[in-house]
Amino acid sequence: MTGRPSTPSSIRGVIRIAVVGFAAGAVIAITTVVLEHSRVAFGNYALYGNGALIVPALFAPWAVYWGWAWVLARGGAALEMALFVVGLALGVGAWSVLEVVFFPQQPGLTVLDALPGLVFNGAFFVIPAALLAGLAFWLFSSRMPLNSLTVFAAGFAAAFLSALYGVGLGILTGLCVAAARKDPSRSVAIGIALLVLLIVLGNLPLLPALFPA
Repeated sequence: MTGRPSTPSSIRGVIRIAVVGFAAGAVIAITTVVLEHSRVAFGNYALYGNGALIVPALFAPWAVYWGWAWVLARGGAALEMALFVVGLALGVGAWSVLEVVFFPQQPGLTVLDALPGLVFNGAFFVIPAALLAGLAFWLFSSRMPLNSLTVFAAGFAAAFLSALYGVGLGILTGLCVAAARKDPSRSVAIGIALLVLLIVLGNLPLLPALFPA
């Protein structure tokens, strides 16, 4: 009897997807902590202190793009996409553990004290953006065409929601995942374009710091 080829829904496959998501989130968390305790700044635009929060705000949606494009290319669907998001959220939330271990704000803190942050910090930056990405992916995959008008409308909505709530960048992620699914050969170019858009739109509220009067 010949065994069936492994699929993304196999136990090993779903664990791998969650681990990849966690690894991507951990990279974001490490970068955030390093910048938070650095002195990196460009004029009035500081990447240390609270300024480091721009890292998960921008790169969590970008990680969702690469994760979902990878999952879909392997034949995965909604379950696998959700598992990647869960792993990513826990990985991003690991920055609370890193803070307790390397930069404790008060003596006596343990890893157990960081567990609420492990869950909620990652969820704050990942889950709302992923939900909007999922909605945009569904719309542009089955309900709306990908053309200049709809892309402009999505970009406007992303900029508006990002300025108000900081979560609208997920709209661009979902749009780009839908575009990459239709033309996998352009997934890298789409990912690069997405990163540029995320940086530009994600920093719109910070333009006064970038270009002081």
